[in-house]
Amino acid sequence: MRYLEDQAYMALLGYKEPVRAGEIAGALENDKYTSKLIRHVLASSTRFTMIDRKWDLEMRYEDKQVPVERVLRELMRACGRPMLICHIANELSLVFERPADYYESYLARVLADEDKFFKTSDDRYGLREWLLIVDSDEEEDIIFDNDLSEEQIAALEPQATKVDLGSDAIATMVGKFIEGVGSPVDNRYLSLFRWRVLGDSFDAVAFFEELYHNKNLVWLSDHSWATKKMAEEYDRILGDMADRIAEELMEEAPVEAVEKAAVEEDMPPVLSLTISDADLEEVVQIIKETGESRISTILDRIFEISPRDREYAIAAEGLNDAMRTDPRLAWVGTERWRMADTVPAYVSEVPADLLIPKLSFETVEGEQIDIELEDDGLEGTLATEIHNPLVQDVGDQDEVTELDELPTPIESVRCVLTAHHHKLGTFPLCQIPKTFFPFGPHLIELTLIGEGDRRANIWVNRETGLIYDMGDWYTDDMPESGAVFELLKTDKPDQFQFVFNNQTDPLVFVAQPRIEELLELSEEAGESMSTFDIMRRIIAHHTKGVPFVTLFTEVNLVRRTTRRMVASILSSYYAFYQRGKSALWLVDEKKVDQGFKRAKRKYIRK
Repeated sequence: MRYLEDQAYMALLGYKEPVRAGEIAGALENDKYTSKLIRHVLASSTRFTMIDRKWDLEMRYEDKQVPVERVLRELMRACGRPMLICHIANELSLVFERPADYYESYLARVLADEDKFFKTSDDRYGLREWLLIVDSDEEEDIIFDNDLSEEQIAALEPQATKVDLGSDAIATMVGKFIEGVGSPVDNRYLSLFRWRVLGDSFDAVAFFEELYHNKNLVWLSDHSWATKKMAEEYDRILGDMADRIAEELMEEAPVEAVEKAAVEEDMPPVLSLTISDADLEEVVQIIKETGESRISTILDRIFEISPRDREYAIAAEGLNDAMRTDPRLAWVGTERWRMADTVPAYVSEVPADLLIPKLSFETVEGEQIDIELEDDGLEGTLATEIHNPLVQDVGDQDEVTELDELPTPIESVRCVLTAHHHKLGTFPLCQIPKTFFPFGPHLIELTLIGEGDRRANIWVNRETGLIYDMGDWYTDDMPESGAVFELLKTDKPDQFQFVFNNQTDPLVFVAQPRIEELLELSEEAGESMSTFDIMRRIIAHHTKGVPFVTLFTEVNLVRRTTRRMVASILSSYYAFYQRGKSALWLVDEKKVDQGFKRAKRKYIRK
């Protein structure tokens, strides 16, 4: 229950007003989490409150007379994970109804108190009480200062002796420890066992961060650690719970009986729709008439419930849940529904031209030529540059971490088009923040609007990482590589505005004559020319040097390859260099025969 609560809490941080359980379920993007399950879990938690049948964070309704620092600590305790100052300020502004800017300078001062708070390397703040306080060399004092249970320590002791808690691979060891215990373990107890090994060199914040950023561990808001395997089991249990809740609700009395009972008790009526097979057949017929329809239209036609009715929100959730059980129907986001067989097959596939071929090239001595390195082996700023959104694409993008997913309201996004997406009429989602498009199913149908009456539907597929049917918007006056356009939100959640003002990105723009040269090189290279040799040819063309992003763009016009491969080859061979502090890369053909730098071999990715 706490595991699901934590996810719902993070989702609600992205909204400034109460939202329906169905919207929270959509934001969590887990098919097991139905709106009924969300309502059941949130209703049993003190961290949430219901306002007019919608859900909000209980902390936002704190007494305004309470001291700010007390509210701050309660807020961080309720959230249960490190937060950026801007997000804390936003929450305080909702409590005290003052501008968020007012609290940012205050927070910088208050959060500097290391006896109460701690700061991570990425400028997030948490409560010191989550960590082990080490103000003494005596274990007895540390146990007392942290209010630890000696019985709990004794219970964990046998498992602690089975793993190397002094290991450099501490996250892996902690995972084994927790799996051995069989339940989540409080961070302070894990820290105590780690301190026993490291002594004075133990750093509570560094220990927390190493575990927090490990994808195989899950931080829970009661300052304990679970494993990814445990989280998968929690999902299974929550799925079973959702099924039981659905079965119980299907047995409830019909709408009329519920409303009658509510009137007799002088209470607001609670709507519980029972959707029969006949109702579903009528839904299917409505959708077949136009190819697609909206929940509001269906509820109005079948149940005579409109968005103006106070029962609408719950009725819509109930109908949505019932429609999802019918394989003939497909939910395509927001309130839109289609017949499943009208969803185009291509919007669930990654075009072959976007796939990165797995090729291998060797020297005459049998040494691999194109080799990827770990971050520590990359030269200069390349370890940072490979995370630039301009060099990320389908099949080669950064993994979205839990910290990255903290929702922030975004009204518009800047999009930079590359040649292969121009050709295919697609666009990569990795350039667009996750919270920009509405949450819901992994495949969403949206509408783009342009100048005049121009409008057309597009498909957004979060699984393939692509937007489809953009070809109509890529006009002849847009450069194939480097055109910059904007997508802007409108007052409708499934409608966005497309704006192109003849702008280009200087790093990604490639003039048409140069594109034709690169396409000729592509024909020559095929699958027989190494990426190293392709890069030599491209860099030689840029006699004054070429930035990494531009080089990557041109390499991918010749043949799709990864950003790490390009960065690794630049770092690994004597032939490539940067002059002084310049960010431009050059090639020295005289050093080609010197080959691969021996010092880089220890950084080769396994």
